[in-house]
Amino acid sequence: MNNITNYYGDLGIFLYYTPIVSAFMAAFALLANRRRTPSQTWLALVLVTLGTGMAASFLFDRYFSASHSEIFRPVNFIFSTANSIVILFYYVSLMRPQLLTRKYMLYFSGGWALFSLFVLLPGTFSARFQPVQGIHRLADLSSLPMVFHLLTICGILVFYTWMGVFILRIYRDYRKFIVNSYSFVGGITLSWVSITIYLFIIMGILDILWMVNTSAGYKMLFNVVSLGAVWTLFWYGSRQSAIPPVDIEPKKKSFKEVEELSVTTDDKQAKLKIQLLEYFNHKKPYLNPELSLKEVAQALQTNHYALSRFINKEFEVNFYTLINRFRVEYILHLIELNKGTINCDTLHAISGFKSRTTFFKQFKEIAGCTPQEYIESRKTEKSNNSTIKTKLF
Repeated sequence: MNNITNYYGDLGIFLYYTPIVSAFMAAFALLANRRRTPSQTWLALVLVTLGTGMAASFLFDRYFSASHSEIFRPVNFIFSTANSIVILFYYVSLMRPQLLTRKYMLYFSGGWALFSLFVLLPGTFSARFQPVQGIHRLADLSSLPMVFHLLTICGILVFYTWMGVFILRIYRDYRKFIVNSYSFVGGITLSWVSITIYLFIIMGILDILWMVNTSAGYKMLFNVVSLGAVWTLFWYGSRQSAIPPVDIEPKKKSFKEVEELSVTTDDKQAKLKIQLLEYFNHKKPYLNPELSLKEVAQALQTNHYALSRFINKEFEVNFYTLINRFRVEYILHLIELNKGTINCDTLHAISGFKSRTTFFKQFKEIAGCTPQEYIESRKTEKSNNSTIKTKLF
């Protein structure tokens, strides 16, 4: 029993459980994108392989090894670091695809190979690499394998910290692009990249807490939160629309080609904008709560990827933010026509918003006040106008 307690009492879980869950979550995030690039497909397969390998060794050490001596611990150190590097490649491929060059990948892969040799060195000095038998043994530096063990853990923690800072800095610099390009369905402002980063941070914090709290209740909480994180990604991932490809570096063209292309592109953009506004103003498709980007693209006889990029560039918002603006403007127009006599329930029913909460939130965000406040202000203005007319005549 002591061996089992020690098995869960140090950094073993940090190097086992979170990398396994993270591997499958990142792989699913890539596979859910129907417009993924070949390199992203390769990354997904690598993540699935690493996650499967770590899960198999974890189960063997935990349930099929009588002494729980963690004979696969060095292997999982290596797999854990490899998995982290691949997840790093995953985020870079989303946010800065031009950075994911062969030199960049060889740089990190070479570092991982050197780290693997460093992890395997203790095996040459000890016939069996024993686990840490309690916290007091951390100060025992008389054994060379123990020194390698501690240095390995420190190296992994430093690398994880650097990787987290690097990813968060990229996310901060490219946040607007990420939200516009990788956003969820309408009404959800968080992006796919945002939700995965937040879930990984939560799991990392729970991992650290595990080191000081190994009670059965906390283990159950950790498992529930981890499974909840996985199913959250699976749920939203299944609703994720196809992500448009990112233009990395366009080929250089001559001045004449650029000028001709600019004129042609400007004409197409202007025509598309006129068609889009006419379609919205006359047909009012935004009053349909189930309206999608594909439906609008089909009505305009264009590609929905091209339409999405056009809206992002022309209006500086994504598709769902744009239709929400049209919905609110339509409601404002109805209030004006009805002289402030229409109620909020009626407005919500015809607004095109799926939920009452979303209706009130979007209205206040765009109009600066709630629907009821706006209606009351129109009534007050109408009353003042009537009073003035009475005095004049």
